[in-house]
Amino acid sequence: MAPPAATVSDSWPQLSKRQRQALSPLSAQWDELTPQQKQKWLTLAKTFLQLTDEEQMTMHSRMREWAALSPKQRSQARFNFNSTQSLPINDKRAQWEAYQSLPEQDKLKLSSGPKPPTKSAARSNVAPSNRLVSPPALPVDAGKAISRIAPSRPVDPKTLLPLRQVSSLAADKTRSQPMR
Repeated sequence: MAPPAATVSDSWPQLSKRQRQALSPLSAQWDELTPQQKQKWLTLAKTFLQLTDEEQMTMHSRMREWAALSPKQRSQARFNFNSTQSLPINDKRAQWEAYQSLPEQDKLKLSSGPKPPTKSAARSNVAPSNRLVSPPALPVDAGKAISRIAPSRPVDPKTLLPLRQVSSLAADKTRSQPMR
């Protein structure tokens, strides 16, 4: 007789002995998983005992590797998997053969090296001395000081409009509103 189907809200001790055996690498994280994740793992556990001993060991080692990944690394692994799934089989084969032909040092760089940061439109904080082109120097005469250009009328700091226009605009608004 088959064990009853586990509900996704089951805690680790509530799982059957077979399920706990199949999912043993996940025991420490089991209660932190979402119901959807638990359901996926329980589906995998159904066929675990049908696997050969070697396949069971492989499955457990992959579960341990997966459980050891950070959420960010898991997300990256899912992205990589989905992007390779969409490639035609000939392209996958060509990329795999190109990877296999790399020297071991290059393979290690690809597998463990930090990823370069994504490029963005954000400004970088480059010191002026590191610039390739320096800004043009302003000609300064010893007798003349550089004066700041001042507005001819006072300006509202919030709107940058001349103050008289702001006050006249406010007066126009009050005149155009109907009396209550």
